[in-house]
Amino acid sequence: MELSERSHQLDLLARRLGDLRRPAGQAIDARPVIALTGPVGAGKTTLLQALARRATDAGVRFLGASASRAERTVPLEVVRQLVRATPPDDARARLERLLDQGVLTWSDLDDDQEGPARTIAAIGGALLELAARGPLVIGIDDVHHADVPSLRCLDYVARRIPGLPVLIVLTEAPRTRPWHPEVYAALLQPARLHRIRVPLLTLDGTHRALADRLGAPTARSIAEETHRISGGNPLLVQALADDHLAAVPRGAARPESGEAFREAVLSCLYRCEHLVLKAARALAVTDEPLHGALLPQLVDVRAESALLAIDEATSAGLITEGGLRHPAVGRAVLDGTTAEERARLHRLAACLLHEDGESPVLVARHLLRTDSLAEPWMARTLLDAGEQALLDGEVDAALRFLRRAHRDGTDECLRARARSALARAEWRLDPQGAMPHLQGVASAVRAGHLGSTQAAGPIQYLLWHGQIDKAVELVRHLGDRADSSDPRSAAELLVTKGWMATLYPGVTIDHQAPVLARRDPLTIAKVKQRLQGVTMLASVLERGDGGAVEEAERVLSTIGLDDERDMWTAICALITMIYADRLDLAGDWCGRLGRSATVSRHPTPAAMLAALDAAIAGRRGDLTRAQELADTALNQLSPKGWGVVIGIPLAIRLRALTFLGELDSAAACLQVPVPQVLFETPFGLHYLHARGLHALATGSPESALADFQLCGQLMAAWRLDLPALIPWRTESARALLQLGRRPQAEKLVREELGRLRPGHVRYRAAALRVLAAAEDGRDPIPHLRGSVRLLRQCGDRMELAHSLTDLGHAYQQAGDLRQARKATRAARTLAQECGLPLLRPAAAPGRGGPAGADPDVAVLVEGLSDTESRVATLAAQGHTNREIAEKLFLTVSAIEQRLTRIYRKLDVDSRRQLAVRLRLDRPGAMPAERLGAPRKPPGRDGDARR
Repeated sequence: MELSERSHQLDLLARRLGDLRRPAGQAIDARPVIALTGPVGAGKTTLLQALARRATDAGVRFLGASASRAERTVPLEVVRQLVRATPPDDARARLERLLDQGVLTWSDLDDDQEGPARTIAAIGGALLELAARGPLVIGIDDVHHADVPSLRCLDYVARRIPGLPVLIVLTEAPRTRPWHPEVYAALLQPARLHRIRVPLLTLDGTHRALADRLGAPTARSIAEETHRISGGNPLLVQALADDHLAAVPRGAARPESGEAFREAVLSCLYRCEHLVLKAARALAVTDEPLHGALLPQLVDVRAESALLAIDEATSAGLITEGGLRHPAVGRAVLDGTTAEERARLHRLAACLLHEDGESPVLVARHLLRTDSLAEPWMARTLLDAGEQALLDGEVDAALRFLRRAHRDGTDECLRARARSALARAEWRLDPQGAMPHLQGVASAVRAGHLGSTQAAGPIQYLLWHGQIDKAVELVRHLGDRADSSDPRSAAELLVTKGWMATLYPGVTIDHQAPVLARRDPLTIAKVKQRLQGVTMLASVLERGDGGAVEEAERVLSTIGLDDERDMWTAICALITMIYADRLDLAGDWCGRLGRSATVSRHPTPAAMLAALDAAIAGRRGDLTRAQELADTALNQLSPKGWGVVIGIPLAIRLRALTFLGELDSAAACLQVPVPQVLFETPFGLHYLHARGLHALATGSPESALADFQLCGQLMAAWRLDLPALIPWRTESARALLQLGRRPQAEKLVREELGRLRPGHVRYRAAALRVLAAAEDGRDPIPHLRGSVRLLRQCGDRMELAHSLTDLGHAYQQAGDLRQARKATRAARTLAQECGLPLLRPAAAPGRGGPAGADPDVAVLVEGLSDTESRVATLAAQGHTNREIAEKLFLTVSAIEQRLTRIYRKLDVDSRRQLAVRLRLDRPGAMPAERLGAPRKPPGRDGDARR
């Protein structure tokens, strides 16, 4: 071991060594005994070895011995080692005979007698004769382990060598209780003792020790953490250096604690007293502070005061007031403890904590590491701990507790509760992982082992996965049970029915509450509280009630996502804000909830929040972000894991890609398998709506109309015909317009406007835009201006871009070119912000067929100016240059120049190719912004920037 920060101690020893060679009569230190005192591993042995080398180099005899705990009951063992270090001669032979005689005559080392004085005197006298031959250093390592006869012989010599060139150097480690304290104290009398302290290394000393082994750069990077782990114990520092050298890859920024460190820790503990070793094992098991309540009982000490002597000095720096110095030390201690001993300590700790009434979680941590659950309370404690960990959001811990309770519990009701809680825990990590538990839960409900409270969560998971028949069966079974008359069970049953009716509004189930539940105020209040999410949603969908937003914010400020029951309410509160178009508020709350540790660790709530965040982005018109967030949500869980709820993120992604013009990617969304039962839920309505939008964009208005009308039929059958849920009439009117059925479109959209409430701003704006295109012979500008005003109010930039495009076209038709340019430029800016490839006004029937190209419609193309877009559209429709000039009030020459630039920018040679590029060359051509027209990066030339 290196002598880092030990130069002062070595200089003191060298000075005393020099005193032995001074001529007689010169003043020297009269204290013949030196004690090197310091914790185990501090480097005392290294100092003694360095002194031995210097003594030999200086011509001074050195006799050395090393005491051991295992040999401290062997009489005169330390003295025998000293004798063996002398050259063979008559004096050595005489000493060996005296030692043999002393071992035989030494009677009882544990009584209070002084011992055979004559034997001590004879051996001591012989040692003095050796000392009289010249300068001598007697070095004894770990003298605290020396046998009593040897200590008495050394005391005899020490009392008689003052004035002789003899030095006795001892190394000792602080002890909680000295071995034979009277004899030990007699040897180390202060009057003849010079004590030299050997402390643990400082941070600087640790750095120097590491630099000697690993080099300065590595030492700088790991010195601080090494000192924190080792406490400055040189033995541990060197062990960490060895492990760092052996680690792969090398050059790590943190010290590695491996095999060498483990062996060094155990070596220190074995060399400390057994009480320290027992305390270290107990602390490693309980992770308690040194003076915690459990330690005295775990180490089985009669007097707790004995533990007060355990500190950094007596424990080699491994134990501090807070317990074991570092987790790496705890791991090393546990590695050196047998499995049986660890299990015994954990079982004892669990029993003691249980008797003291500690929390189930604290007790359960020890029960997990026992070999069996011998007492009935043990399985109950694990179950309680698992349920508490679930409430605290500690799902991994909950799974460990619940699996052990289910595996080793003997009570069927307890095992059924554990299975139910396991389903809840697995669902938070992966809803698909809860499926294996649901069959067992169903069997337990039928057997009467589970009530409404424990079955509520698993029933919701059955609904999530579309197993509606099993869920209805369980609800009906619970309703027939006697516990339905209990207020708490009745409340849970009513809440379960309420959520079932919300998720599957077409399912028929008896909603009759038990008589006791209808009369009990506490039950009614609990049901209302648990169903307040449903109430808020109904309020905002039916009436556009702004008060629901205030209620949603109040709810979110009092609950989180730690428990799935609260999670559903929180999700409904966020959806309420979204439907109320309080998108900034909803986004802020999504961010707050997403930053919680619970959500970051658990994929299911994280996926739900990502889906809602995607919905917010989509309603703002931020299509790229909506697509990315929807992808994030879908990647959190497998398609099967999403169950019927997959309709939400899939619909958001499909809608975003459709409007971005990425129709092939959008079509891929329709290839993702979805459960058929999806279309029995409101999630299926959103999926049908997005699928209809995609059909419109790909030129299939008949398919789109079928999807929109199916939405309407389902909503009517469910008594949920709410425009704010799915505006199916407005969307159907869009499809009818493309099919050339203007009167039917106008009728539907007017019916929609009549059903909308004042708070339904977004849906009124969309309906006004369609009405402007559907009305025959009426000025569309007032409707479009109203649509623009409402869309600015709700913040939907994508729909605003479309309405501004229609308004620009309407102004152009009215001859107000200044307003037309203003509206069109604003539309272009918004389209670029939203990532829309190009825009055109809403389609209306024309001469070419049911959805023929309108000769006055201008397709807005990225890379072309507004005027160039109008010229390109008219040219693609077959108009001559003169006809185009007349329509746009320009000269024929100006049209020719613009066409030349358009051909060059779009890389075409003729009107036919231009029509192909704009997709206006075939009958029934659809709006270009949904057909993926060519996209060019903005700003490539001057016209593109105008």
